[in-house]
Amino acid sequence: MKVIDYLRDRGFGAKVVGTRLIVWPSSRLTQEERRYIKLHRLELMVEVAANDGEARSSHWSVLVTGYSPITMIGEPMTHVEALVEARTRWPNAKVE
Repeated sequence: MKVIDYLRDRGFGAKVVGTRLIVWPSSRLTQEERRYIKLHRLELMVEVAANDGEARSSHWSVLVTGYSPITMIGEPMTHVEALVEARTRWPNAKVE
């Protein structure tokens, strides 16, 4: 059984936002469920991120006017996340 099934079987949903795991409805979480989430946080994040339907890649081509194409390599991320990351260095960057 996947660790996310523990939460889904109890009627909870989860998503990953940046480096945070969001579980809802949080008002219904018991102490036991909160402990489970703390113990399995990283596993939950991996499973939720892998099943959210968004394509991820660990390398992206960054295009910046005046530069040769740049390959950005790192943790798997969505196109939007890669664009945000690239634009922290090059405000007018495009990501493919």
